[in-house]
Amino acid sequence: MKKGAVLVFARSPMLGQVKTRLATYLGDHCALALYRAFLTDTLLAAREAKATVLLAHTPGPHFPEQELTDIAFEQQGSSFGERFDAALAGAANRLPHGAPIILIGADTPHLSPDSLRQALNLLEGSKAVLGPCINRGFYLLGFSTQPIQISEAFTYPSAKVTVETARILLRAGVKPQLLAFSFDVDTPLDLFNLKVLLDIRETVGSKWIPTQTQRMLQDDERIATSIRELRSKWLKTPMSFIPT
Repeated sequence: MKKGAVLVFARSPMLGQVKTRLATYLGDHCALALYRAFLTDTLLAAREAKATVLLAHTPGPHFPEQELTDIAFEQQGSSFGERFDAALAGAANRLPHGAPIILIGADTPHLSPDSLRQALNLLEGSKAVLGPCINRGFYLLGFSTQPIQISEAFTYPSAKVTVETARILLRAGVKPQLLAFSFDVDTPLDLFNLKVLLDIRETVGSKWIPTQTQRMLQDDERIATSIRELRSKWLKTPMSFIPT
């Protein structure tokens, strides 16, 4: 029985319009293929969490990943913040009244079904849940009540988005439960950290390996070359691994 919902907020997978910072290093075609792997694994994780799966995507033609969802709809609004708020409101309106809902992006394929279910379970005793990113912003936001509009937070520099989001929630009388720090994958360094994490999980036999993503990281020579270059660069300087 499905309990709660996961809303994936994503771009339609179109060449030259996804993961543009990664595309600088990998090329548009490789960045698109990697993004589609991210999106597929993210939707599969939501399905395995036994949640209703919704996808709010940017305008564009139908794409196969929509078949992994229960409900797919286009984002509305002119700014990122407007589209974000509208996606949450639109998802809530498509669900039974009071159904808990968490929103994630398509660039955290390492979030496991168990971690998504944990976030939904926290909403049984809290009005909101917030997952801060160690590299910027947040990777998860959820509500057990009608979603609160937070678009104002996105008018601040990215390093302040999470703090401003928390302030908006507190002003509305909602104290969010905080999840552990994690990261989303926007830059080559994020991709390096993702590869390290997934290799460790594979080695110890973790329950959740995003298989489409891991296959791309292992088999695509352009990605492998980029990761090797990053490893060579970063092993020469102190660096700390980003946990999840």
